[in-house]
Amino acid sequence: MVAAVTAAAILVPATVFHGRDASPVATKSTAPAAGKALNVLILGSDTRGDGSPARSDTMMLVHVPADRQRVRAVSIPRDSLVRIPACTTKGGKVVPARTGLINSVFAVGGVSCVMKTVESLTHVRIDQTVVIDFAGFQRMVDALGGVPVTLPRSVADRNSGLNLPAGEHRLDGKQALAYVRLRHGLGDGSDLSRVKRQQQFLAALVREARGRMTGNPVRFAKFLALMSTSVEATPRLDFGELRALARSFGTGGSVEFDTVPVHPARRDPNRLEWDAAGAKRMFDAFRAP
Repeated sequence: MVAAVTAAAILVPATVFHGRDASPVATKSTAPAAGKALNVLILGSDTRGDGSPARSDTMMLVHVPADRQRVRAVSIPRDSLVRIPACTTKGGKVVPARTGLINSVFAVGGVSCVMKTVESLTHVRIDQTVVIDFAGFQRMVDALGGVPVTLPRSVADRNSGLNLPAGEHRLDGKQALAYVRLRHGLGDGSDLSRVKRQQQFLAALVREARGRMTGNPVRFAKFLALMSTSVEATPRLDFGELRALARSFGTGGSVEFDTVPVHPARRDPNRLEWDAAGAKRMFDAFRAP
Protein backbone atom coordinates (compact mmCIF):
# COMPACT_ATOMS: atom_id res chain seq x y z
CA MET A 1 0.00 0.00 0.00
CA VAL A 2 2.67 2.49 -0.97
CA ALA A 3 1.35 6.00 -1.65
CA ALA A 4 0.42 7.74 -4.81
CA VAL A 5 3.43 9.89 -4.13
CA THR A 6 5.32 7.31 -6.12
CA ALA A 7 4.15 9.42 -9.03
CA ALA A 8 7.02 11.73 -8.11
CA ALA A 9 9.16 9.43 -10.22
CA ILE A 10 7.70 11.28 -13.19
CA LEU A 11 6.03 14.36 -11.73
CA VAL A 12 8.98 15.77 -9.80
CA PRO A 13 11.29 16.03 -12.81
CA ALA A 14 8.35 17.32 -14.81
CA THR A 15 7.71 20.25 -12.50
CA VAL A 16 10.97 21.28 -10.87
CA PHE A 17 13.47 21.59 -13.72
CA HIS A 18 13.60 24.97 -15.41
CA GLY A 19 16.57 24.67 -17.72
CA ARG A 20 19.08 24.07 -14.89
CA ASP A 21 21.40 21.11 -14.52
CA ALA A 22 21.81 19.48 -11.12
CA SER A 23 25.16 17.98 -12.14
CA PRO A 24 26.93 16.99 -15.36
CA VAL A 25 25.79 13.67 -16.78
CA ALA A 26 27.25 12.03 -19.85
CA THR A 27 24.24 10.02 -20.96
CA LYS A 28 22.79 9.63 -24.42
CA SER A 29 19.09 10.00 -23.69
CA THR A 30 16.25 8.10 -25.33
CA ALA A 31 13.57 9.71 -23.15
CA PRO A 32 10.39 10.95 -24.82
CA ALA A 33 11.08 14.19 -26.64
CA ALA A 34 9.18 17.43 -26.44
CA GLY A 35 6.30 17.62 -28.88
CA LYS A 36 4.95 14.17 -28.01
CA ALA A 37 2.31 13.42 -25.40
CA LEU A 38 3.10 10.76 -22.79
CA ASN A 39 0.85 8.60 -20.60
CA VAL A 40 2.50 7.08 -17.54
CA LEU A 41 1.06 4.39 -15.25
CA ILE A 42 2.42 4.67 -11.70
CA LEU A 43 2.19 1.61 -9.44
CA GLY A 44 3.04 1.48 -5.75
CA SER A 45 4.18 -2.01 -4.74
CA ASP A 46 4.04 -3.29 -1.17
CA THR A 47 6.94 -5.70 -1.64
CA ARG A 48 7.96 -6.76 1.88
CA GLY A 49 10.88 -9.08 1.26
CA ASP A 50 9.22 -12.00 3.08
CA GLY A 51 8.50 -14.06 -0.01
CA SER A 52 4.83 -13.10 -0.26
CA PRO A 53 3.53 -11.80 -3.61
CA ALA A 54 3.85 -8.05 -4.07
CA ARG A 55 0.60 -6.15 -4.41
CA SER A 56 -0.15 -2.78 -5.92
CA ASP A 57 -2.62 -0.89 -3.78
CA THR A 58 -1.94 2.47 -5.37
CA MET A 59 -2.35 3.34 -9.04
CA MET A 60 -2.13 6.66 -10.81
CA LEU A 61 -2.39 7.41 -14.51
CA VAL A 62 -0.46 10.55 -15.50
CA HIS A 63 -0.95 12.42 -18.77
CA VAL A 64 1.97 14.60 -19.90
CA PRO A 65 0.74 16.71 -22.85
CA ALA A 66 2.88 17.52 -25.85
CA ASP A 67 3.35 21.14 -24.75
CA ARG A 68 4.27 20.02 -21.17
CA GLN A 69 2.08 22.77 -19.71
CA ARG A 70 -0.70 20.94 -17.89
CA VAL A 71 0.20 17.55 -16.42
CA ARG A 72 -2.86 15.63 -15.22
CA ALA A 73 -2.64 12.86 -12.63
CA VAL A 74 -5.68 10.65 -11.93
CA SER A 75 -5.74 8.23 -9.01
CA ILE A 76 -7.45 4.87 -9.51
CA PRO A 77 -9.01 3.69 -6.21
CA ARG A 78 -7.73 0.28 -5.17
CA ASP A 79 -11.25 -0.82 -4.15
CA SER A 80 -12.52 -0.49 -7.73
CA LEU A 81 -14.47 -3.58 -8.81
CA VAL A 82 -13.75 -3.88 -12.54
CA ARG A 83 -13.72 -6.24 -15.50
CA ILE A 84 -10.18 -7.62 -15.79
CA PRO A 85 -9.21 -8.88 -19.27
CA ALA A 86 -7.33 -12.10 -19.91
CA CYS A 87 -3.58 -11.60 -20.02
CA THR A 88 -0.27 -13.46 -20.10
CA THR A 89 2.20 -13.01 -17.26
CA LYS A 90 5.92 -12.43 -17.68
CA GLY A 91 6.45 -16.13 -17.03
CA GLY A 92 4.05 -17.15 -19.81
CA LYS A 93 1.07 -18.09 -17.62
CA VAL A 94 -2.35 -17.22 -19.08
CA VAL A 95 -4.66 -15.54 -16.57
CA PRO A 96 -8.33 -15.77 -17.63
CA ALA A 97 -10.67 -12.78 -17.78
CA ARG A 98 -12.69 -12.11 -14.65
CA THR A 99 -14.37 -9.46 -12.54
CA GLY A 100 -12.42 -8.45 -9.45
CA LEU A 101 -10.66 -5.74 -7.50
CA ILE A 102 -8.20 -3.78 -9.59
CA ASN A 103 -5.54 -3.97 -6.87
CA SER A 104 -5.47 -7.79 -7.23
CA VAL A 105 -4.12 -7.69 -10.77
CA PHE A 106 -0.49 -6.89 -9.92
CA ALA A 107 -0.06 -9.86 -7.57
CA VAL A 108 -1.59 -12.28 -10.07
CA GLY A 109 -0.28 -11.05 -13.40
CA GLY A 110 2.40 -8.42 -12.82
CA VAL A 111 2.90 -5.05 -14.45
CA SER A 112 1.91 -6.11 -17.97
CA CYS A 113 -1.50 -7.33 -16.78
CA VAL A 114 -2.13 -4.13 -14.82
CA MET A 115 -1.22 -2.12 -17.88
CA LYS A 116 -3.60 -4.13 -20.08
CA THR A 117 -6.39 -3.78 -17.51
CA VAL A 118 -6.03 0.00 -17.18
CA GLU A 119 -5.84 0.41 -20.96
CA SER A 120 -9.04 -1.61 -21.39
CA LEU A 121 -10.87 0.46 -18.76
CA THR A 122 -9.70 3.90 -19.89
CA HIS A 123 -9.16 3.29 -23.63
CA VAL A 124 -5.88 5.18 -23.16
CA ARG A 125 -2.59 3.90 -24.54
CA ILE A 126 0.09 3.70 -21.83
CA ASP A 127 3.61 4.67 -22.92
CA GLN A 128 5.50 4.15 -19.68
CA THR A 129 5.07 2.24 -16.42
CA VAL A 130 6.83 3.09 -13.17
CA VAL A 131 6.85 0.84 -10.08
CA ILE A 132 8.25 1.76 -6.67
CA ASP A 133 8.21 -0.25 -3.45
CA PHE A 134 8.28 0.67 0.26
CA ALA A 135 12.06 0.96 0.47
CA GLY A 136 12.38 3.09 -2.65
CA PHE A 137 9.71 5.49 -1.46
CA GLN A 138 11.37 5.94 1.93
CA ARG A 139 14.76 6.59 0.32
CA MET A 140 13.30 9.28 -1.94
CA VAL A 141 11.72 11.14 0.99
CA ASP A 142 14.90 10.88 3.07
CA ALA A 143 17.00 12.15 0.15
CA LEU A 144 14.98 15.37 0.25
CA GLY A 145 15.50 15.72 4.00
CA GLY A 146 11.85 14.91 4.70
CA VAL A 147 8.53 16.40 3.59
CA PRO A 148 6.42 18.84 5.67
CA VAL A 149 2.81 18.00 6.56
CA THR A 150 0.25 19.42 8.97
CA LEU A 151 -1.86 17.03 11.02
CA PRO A 152 -5.33 18.36 11.93
CA ARG A 153 -5.33 16.16 15.03
CA SER A 154 -3.02 13.75 16.81
CA VAL A 155 -2.52 10.29 15.33
CA ALA A 156 -1.68 7.09 17.17
CA ASP A 157 -2.24 4.25 14.73
CA ARG A 158 -1.03 0.79 15.67
CA ASN A 159 -1.33 -0.64 12.16
CA SER A 160 0.78 1.96 10.38
CA GLY A 161 3.03 2.79 13.34
CA LEU A 162 2.40 6.53 13.02
CA ASN A 163 2.32 8.30 16.40
CA LEU A 164 2.42 12.10 16.20
CA PRO A 165 0.65 15.04 17.87
CA ALA A 166 -1.44 17.53 15.94
CA GLY A 167 0.39 20.33 14.16
CA GLU A 168 3.22 20.78 11.68
CA HIS A 169 5.80 18.02 11.17
CA ARG A 170 8.62 17.19 8.79
CA LEU A 171 8.18 13.50 8.08
CA ASP A 172 11.16 11.30 7.32
CA GLY A 173 10.84 8.35 4.95
CA LYS A 174 9.54 5.89 7.54
CA GLN A 175 6.99 8.35 8.92
CA ALA A 176 5.92 9.42 5.44
CA LEU A 177 5.27 5.82 4.43
CA ALA A 178 3.13 5.32 7.53
CA TYR A 179 1.26 8.57 6.82
CA VAL A 180 0.32 7.72 3.25
CA ARG A 181 -0.59 4.13 4.14
CA LEU A 182 -2.79 5.20 7.06
CA ARG A 183 -6.39 4.04 6.58
CA HIS A 184 -7.85 4.93 9.98
CA GLY A 185 -7.18 7.88 12.27
CA LEU A 186 -7.36 10.58 9.60
CA GLY A 187 -10.29 11.28 7.31
CA ASP A 188 -13.32 8.99 7.22
CA GLY A 189 -11.37 5.75 6.92
CA SER A 190 -12.29 5.21 3.28
CA ASP A 191 -9.88 4.52 0.45
CA LEU A 192 -11.05 7.72 -1.25
CA SER A 193 -10.06 9.74 1.81
CA ARG A 194 -6.64 8.09 1.77
CA VAL A 195 -6.23 8.83 -1.94
CA LYS A 196 -6.93 12.52 -1.31
CA ARG A 197 -4.30 12.61 1.46
CA GLN A 198 -1.78 10.90 -0.82
CA GLN A 199 -2.36 13.52 -3.50
CA GLN A 200 -1.82 16.31 -0.95
CA PHE A 201 1.41 14.68 0.17
CA LEU A 202 2.60 14.38 -3.41
CA ALA A 203 1.96 18.09 -3.95
CA ALA A 204 4.02 18.83 -0.81
CA LEU A 205 6.81 16.56 -2.04
CA VAL A 206 6.91 18.40 -5.38
CA ARG A 207 7.14 21.76 -3.58
CA GLU A 208 9.94 20.43 -1.39
CA ALA A 209 11.87 19.14 -4.40
CA ARG A 210 11.48 22.49 -6.14
CA GLY A 211 12.86 24.24 -3.06
CA ARG A 212 15.83 21.87 -2.91
CA MET A 213 16.61 22.51 -6.57
CA THR A 214 17.06 26.23 -5.97
CA GLY A 215 18.31 26.20 -2.38
CA ASN A 216 20.35 23.02 -2.15
CA PRO A 217 21.31 21.73 -5.62
CA VAL A 218 23.68 19.13 -4.18
CA ARG A 219 20.89 17.48 -2.18
CA PHE A 220 18.58 17.76 -5.17
CA ALA A 221 21.11 16.03 -7.44
CA LYS A 222 21.35 13.24 -4.86
CA PHE A 223 17.57 12.97 -4.80
CA LEU A 224 17.29 12.67 -8.58
CA ALA A 225 20.13 10.15 -8.83
CA LEU A 226 18.59 8.06 -6.06
CA MET A 227 15.17 8.28 -7.70
CA SER A 228 16.51 6.86 -10.94
CA THR A 229 17.71 3.75 -9.07
CA SER A 230 14.67 3.41 -6.78
CA VAL A 231 12.01 2.94 -9.44
CA GLU A 232 11.44 0.16 -11.95
CA ALA A 233 10.52 1.86 -15.21
CA THR A 234 9.43 0.19 -18.44
CA PRO A 235 10.85 1.27 -20.83
CA ARG A 236 13.80 1.97 -18.56
CA LEU A 237 14.62 5.57 -17.59
CA ASP A 238 18.05 6.30 -16.15
CA PHE A 239 19.32 9.49 -14.52
CA GLY A 240 20.15 11.22 -17.78
CA GLU A 241 16.87 10.21 -19.41
CA LEU A 242 14.86 11.61 -16.51
CA ARG A 243 16.74 14.89 -16.89
CA ALA A 244 16.19 14.94 -20.64
CA LEU A 245 12.46 14.43 -20.13
CA ALA A 246 12.45 17.17 -17.50
CA ARG A 247 14.19 19.68 -19.77
CA SER A 248 11.35 19.45 -22.27
CA PHE A 249 8.95 21.08 -19.80
CA GLY A 250 10.31 24.61 -20.04
CA THR A 251 9.50 27.17 -17.35
CA GLY A 252 5.71 26.91 -17.16
CA GLY A 253 3.34 24.10 -16.49
CA SER A 254 1.29 22.74 -13.62
CA VAL A 255 0.18 19.44 -12.14
CA GLU A 256 -3.52 18.80 -11.52
CA PHE A 257 -4.76 15.88 -9.44
CA ASP A 258 -8.06 14.06 -9.71
CA THR A 259 -9.64 10.69 -8.93
CA VAL A 260 -11.71 8.41 -11.14
CA PRO A 261 -15.41 9.16 -10.41
CA VAL A 262 -16.94 6.21 -8.56
CA HIS A 263 -20.00 5.11 -6.61
CA PRO A 264 -20.73 2.05 -4.40
CA ALA A 265 -20.74 -1.12 -6.49
CA ARG A 266 -24.16 -2.63 -7.11
CA ARG A 267 -22.99 -6.17 -6.40
CA ASP A 268 -21.00 -5.18 -3.29
CA PRO A 269 -21.61 -1.80 -1.57
CA ASN A 270 -18.27 -2.15 0.23
CA ARG A 271 -16.52 -1.86 -3.15
CA LEU A 272 -16.45 0.87 -5.75
CA GLU A 273 -17.76 0.98 -9.30
CA TRP A 274 -16.62 3.47 -11.91
CA ASP A 275 -19.05 6.07 -13.20
CA ALA A 276 -18.69 5.12 -16.86
CA ALA A 277 -19.75 8.47 -18.34
CA GLY A 278 -17.65 10.49 -15.87
CA ALA A 279 -14.59 8.31 -16.38
CA LYS A 280 -14.91 8.61 -20.16
CA ARG A 281 -15.01 12.41 -19.97
CA MET A 282 -12.01 12.41 -17.65
CA PHE A 283 -9.84 10.17 -19.81
CA ASP A 284 -10.83 11.79 -23.10
CA ALA A 285 -8.23 14.42 -22.24
CA PHE A 286 -5.56 11.71 -22.02
CA ARG A 287 -6.11 10.89 -25.65
CA ALA A 288 -5.54 14.49 -26.74
CA PRO A 289 -2.09 15.72 -27.92
